[in-house]
Amino acid sequence: MKKTLLGLMTLLLPLTINAQLISVQPGTGRTETKKDTKKEAKKESKKVEASVEADIVSHYIWRGQDLAGFSIQPSASVSWRGLSLTAEGSASLDKDDYQEMDLTLGYQLGPVNIGVSDYWCTGIDSENRYLYYDKLNGGHKFEGNLGFSCKYFSLQGYCMFWGNDWKIQKNSGEALKRGYSTYIELGVPFRLGNLDWQLTVGGTPMESGGTWEVIEREHPEYGLRETTTRVYEYAEGPACCLASLRCTKNLDLGKLSIPVFAEINTNPYLSKGTFLFGLSIKPW
Repeated sequence: MKKTLLGLMTLLLPLTINAQLISVQPGTGRTETKKDTKKEAKKESKKVEASVEADIVSHYIWRGQDLAGFSIQPSASVSWRGLSLTAEGSASLDKDDYQEMDLTLGYQLGPVNIGVSDYWCTGIDSENRYLYYDKLNGGHKFEGNLGFSCKYFSLQGYCMFWGNDWKIQKNSGEALKRGYSTYIELGVPFRLGNLDWQLTVGGTPMESGGTWEVIEREHPEYGLRETTTRVYEYAEGPACCLASLRCTKNLDLGKLSIPVFAEINTNPYLSKGTFLFGLSIKPW
């Protein structure tokens, strides 16, 4: 009797193990193993993915710099196996106001990301030409990025290496020097009161690039006299140029996801602050 039971257990044990590894998909009658599931996951990771969205903001603040008022900011991206190409822009309601278009090529490997961005904006080249890559007078700036992200925080570093980014000349005879404007940002997300929050602090470790800007003209009838001031990309030395707190509520409307956010944005270096509002439109 014992031998008979032992024989039955020997026959049933492999069937029990196989039953745990095989499942039947409802309505198909087709069996699926864990190996099949892994293969499907690998296929998904090899697919080309694309997304498009648009932000509407009451004020456009970039790394503590006040760039424009009410703006619409579209973006589109294509990604494949960690490699991504993203196009972003910003446009104010007034066509003569600040306009921007950026291209970023990036790569994500686990928690580490690296990328190169081409920033272009109006107001630098007198004719606002996009297809004009002149490092002295053009509106383009190239920047490298290296960062680390996890569920607790995000740490990103940026450095401009080509384009219209120069140290401010202290006198007319001084030679132009590359600015290498550098910016470091720490973001800490958390959840409180059924809202998603983000605390962000950013700054520069050194003098950034910049330019002289005319702030006043007097008595043109007697010969033009101008009053100028130095305007830096971030700051004239090590400084904190961004401290912000944003709260977001995600609204799901069928095939649309609309995150609505409010943000207190300050620039300690310039002693300025703004309270802004915005929303994002994201098709599923």
